[in-house]
Amino acid sequence: MIYDANEARQIDEWARTSGLPVEVLMERAGQHVAAEMKQRHTKTDRILIICGTGNNGGDGYVIARELIRDSYDVTVQAPLGPTKTETARLHETYAEKFGVVAEPPCGQYDVIIDALFGTGFDPKRINEVTEKTFDMVKDQRRQGAIVYAIDVPSGVPSDAASDFSFEAVQATRTFCLHAYKRSAFLLKTSPFYGKLELVDIGLPNVAEWELFEEPIDRLFERQHDGHKGTYGTALLIGGSETMPGSIQLATRAALRTGVGKLQVATVDSAKIGLLINAPEAMVLNQTTETIQAMLDQVTAVGIGPGLTSDKIADWIELAFTKDIPVVLDAAALIREDYPERRAPIVVTPHIGEFSRMTNKAVADIQDDLFEAASDYAVLHQVTVVLKSHVILVAKPDGGGYVISGASSGLAKGGSGDTLFGLITSLLAQRDYHDQGTVEHLIAMGVAWYARASKRIEQRIHPSSIIATDLIDELARRI
Repeated sequence: MIYDANEARQIDEWARTSGLPVEVLMERAGQHVAAEMKQRHTKTDRILIICGTGNNGGDGYVIARELIRDSYDVTVQAPLGPTKTETARLHETYAEKFGVVAEPPCGQYDVIIDALFGTGFDPKRINEVTEKTFDMVKDQRRQGAIVYAIDVPSGVPSDAASDFSFEAVQATRTFCLHAYKRSAFLLKTSPFYGKLELVDIGLPNVAEWELFEEPIDRLFERQHDGHKGTYGTALLIGGSETMPGSIQLATRAALRTGVGKLQVATVDSAKIGLLINAPEAMVLNQTTETIQAMLDQVTAVGIGPGLTSDKIADWIELAFTKDIPVVLDAAALIREDYPERRAPIVVTPHIGEFSRMTNKAVADIQDDLFEAASDYAVLHQVTVVLKSHVILVAKPDGGGYVISGASSGLAKGGSGDTLFGLITSLLAQRDYHDQGTVEHLIAMGVAWYARASKRIEQRIHPSSIIATDLIDELARRI
C-alpha cells in the first residue's frame, strides 16, 4: 500500500478506536528495526539515533532501548528537545530506565538512525537546529556512515514535493512503517529514501494507491483446447509516411503478449516492414471505411502511435461507438472530454503529453504525480497510464497502482509504442484472463514490461537497450 499523510492519520485513529494502542504499534516498529540492526551490525559499531519530539522520535527511543539492552554502542541525540506526544513520551521514559540519555554526538559513527520527523513533517519546522542536524548527517555519511530513516527521511514531505527544499536526510535505506509513502515514488524526493523496506506492524491495508508487486504468471497461461478466437482480436491504428516504425513496434509487442488475432490499419510505407517483421498480423489500409468495418470484429482497439492523419478524431469517434476497450496514445491524445460509455477508455501519455493534456507544467505534475493522475482519471472517467520515472495506472474511481523498477534504458523512443501494443493486446484478451478490474490487468501488463526491461540489464547496459530488445524479452520465461 501507498499512503498519504491523511490516510496514515486515519489508520492510526482506526487502531486507537479498535483497541490497538499506538504505543503497541510504536513498540512493534521499533523492535523490528532494532532486530534488523542486530542482524546487520555488530556491537563494535558506533550507532547514533536522532530522535524528534513526535511519534517518529518515539520509534527511535524504542530502537535505542532494544539495542542498549543488548549492549550495543548507542548514542541518542535529541536536537529538538524531549518528546511532546503522550505515546512517544511513554517510550522515552522506558528508554531512560535502560540508561538512555540524550547527548550531543561525538566523533564518527558507523550507523545513523534518523527518527527526527515522520509523516506529519511541516517544512516550516526547518530551522537552524534542524539544518545543522541535516548537515551533520550528510558529513557522517560522506565519511562512511550507513544512514537508516524511519518511515520518511527527515525533511522529506510524505505526500507531494511542491514545497521540498532539498534540505533533508539522505538515507541509505528507509524502513517504511506499515505502508510506503507517496514521496518515495516522486522524482525529487525518491532519491532521499535509498532502498525501501516495508515493516508490517499489524494494521489493515486500506490505501487508495498500491505498489504493484504481485506475480504475473497468470498472464502466460493458455487453455489446452483454446483457439485464436479464445484470446481476442485487437485492432491497432497507427503509423504515417514519416513515422512508420511506431506501429511496427506496437504490432510486434501485441503479438508477443498473447492476442489471438491482430489487425493493423496503417499506411503503405509501414506495410512492407510489417509483412517482414510481423507476418502474423493482418495488415489493412488506413481508411475510415476499412476501420469502420473492422471495429465490428475486434475486442479492443488502440489508436495513436505514429499517426499524422487528419482523420484521427473521426476514428476515435467511431471507436467510441463500439462496446470495446479503447486505448489512446500519442497523436490520439487530443480530446478535452470523453463520452460516457460502459467500455473502458485508456489513455497512455508520457509526462510531456500529460502536461499538454492538463495544461500543467511538467515540474508541477512530477511534484504531485499521484494527485495529477488521479484527478484526470476521475474527472474524465478514464484509466490513465502515466509514464514517468515510475508508471502510474490511475482508476476512474480514484487511486490505482504504481509500477516501479523499470530499466532507465526505456527512456528512448519506441518504449511507449511497445507498452501501448502490450496494453491493447491484454485488453483484447480481457474476457479470457478475467483478472478483475481493467486497471489490475493493465498493472500486470506494465509489470511484465518493467520486469522484462530489468532482465535485459543482466546482459547489456541500460544505454544500449532498445525497444526491440524489450519486445524479444517479453517472450522469455520469467
